[in-house]
Amino acid sequence: MHGQNCMLCPLYRKAGSDYNGRMSQVLHYQDDLYLINSLSRFLADASRLEADPEILGDTIAAVARITDGSFRRIRELVLEKPHLADRPDYMKLLADIATTMADALERLLAADSSMAVNLSSSADEMSRMMNAHRAASSDLREILRESLNGVMNDENQVSGDELNELLKI
Repeated sequence: MHGQNCMLCPLYRKAGSDYNGRMSQVLHYQDDLYLINSLSRFLADASRLEADPEILGDTIAAVARITDGSFRRIRELVLEKPHLADRPDYMKLLADIATTMADALERLLAADSSMAVNLSSSADEMSRMMNAHRAASSDLREILRESLNGVMNDENQVSGDELNELLKI
C-alpha cells in the first residue's frame, strides 16, 4: 500500500521536504523582496493615478497593510543575520522599498488624492505606517553606511606580517 502519503516512497515526497514530509524552511530573500517591491510599486502607481475609490479603495488599503507586514518581517530577518550573503544589497533594497512606501502613503493620504476620503477611516494607521517607513529607510541606510565603512576599514588595515614585509623593502 504505497501512495502519496507513504513516507517510505521518495517519489511521492514533496521537493524541499524532510523525511517526514514537512516543508523545510528555506527563505528566498530575492524573490520575497521582489514581490514586496512590486507591492510597494503598485501603491506608488495607485498614488499617482485617479482610480475610483469605490472600486479600488479597500484593495489599496489592504495592499498597504500586507506590504507593511511583509516588509517588517523580512526586514527583521535580514537585520538578525549580519553574515547573510548579499545582506548589503538586501538592506539597500529594503531602504528603497521603505522610501517608496512612505512616499506612496503620503500621496494617498493627501487631501487632493482620489483615495483620501476612502482611506480617512484608516488615516491614522496609514500615517503611522508612513512615518515608520520613513524611519526604517533612514535606519537601514545608516546601518548600511556603517557596515560598509567597517568593511572598508578592515580592508585598509595592514597585518603585522604585511607590515614587516613592507619595512624590509
